[in-house]
Amino acid sequence: MQLSAFGLWWVIGAAVLGLGLGAAASGATRRLLRDTREIAGSWWLGAVITAVLLALLAWRVGDHGEFAVYGFAAVLGLPLAVVDWCEHRLPRRLAVPQLAGVVAGFGVVCLAHRDLGPGVRAVGALLAAGGLVLVLAVLTRGGVGAGDIVVAAVVGAVTGWTGWPQVAGALVVASGLALLLLVVPGAHRGATRASSTVPFGPCLFGGALVMILTGG
Repeated sequence: MQLSAFGLWWVIGAAVLGLGLGAAASGATRRLLRDTREIAGSWWLGAVITAVLLALLAWRVGDHGEFAVYGFAAVLGLPLAVVDWCEHRLPRRLAVPQLAGVVAGFGVVCLAHRDLGPGVRAVGALLAAGGLVLVLAVLTRGGVGAGDIVVAAVVGAVTGWTGWPQVAGALVVASGLALLLLVVPGAHRGATRASSTVPFGPCLFGGALVMILTGG
């Protein structure tokens, strides 16, 4: 996608904003991690990754209201992904506000556009994705946690805003990433649980990002 002069400055501005928000959000990462991890909780790692994420979203979404919602989900999603990667848990005290903020943000966008269709679809996808992971949690008897259910609902909402194929695609990509972590030796080593357990949160966020950037 070619960028106009305004589009280029929009992307640069989003990256600069991401540097600040990512550095601030790294404080949440450090507080949520039970064990001290200098790199995982470092301000510069959070700043750089968040800057890249917001720049990509700004490039793909443009200056539409959806960018604010996607950006909010990304800023809070990074600490969740880091904690899940390191310790196999998704703290609900961060995941629940993320979900609430996404729903509220899409509600505002719907009112601004006077179009409830995408918002209704996002809520339906939220319930469908969260319900699917809830079923998995029941079937696995603890293999999937409550945090995974909330994050799946977030992923359903942010991809459902665009369309149902994006929801399905995000879940397929997430499952593929989880399988890759499971079967590739050394791809991931759990810090607190058996090596056969993979952090599903980063996989879900990765699936959502792929579909937002490629799915329209």
